[in-house]
Amino acid sequence: MQRYLWQQAGGQRHVYDTERDIAAPGRALSALCGQVVTPTIDDLTGIWLDRTCLACDREVRVRLGFPASEIPPVSELEGTK
Repeated sequence: MQRYLWQQAGGQRHVYDTERDIAAPGRALSALCGQVVTPTIDDLTGIWLDRTCLACDREVRVRLGFPASEIPPVSELEGTK
């Protein structure tokens, strides 16, 4: 299994660490952005239409070693949560 996975929950698509959490309906996940979100059954089985959490997107890029040119500065994330 991949270390980091995307999961829709709490109105956004977040990234969580599979070594720490397991996505299940009603089970809280600690997203990489620092939020604790709880997916519903619809989040796990439905169509993912919620917007991407930009803080999770940035953090997963950092953890996966993306080139600096592909990691947005933190200043671009202010007010996006």
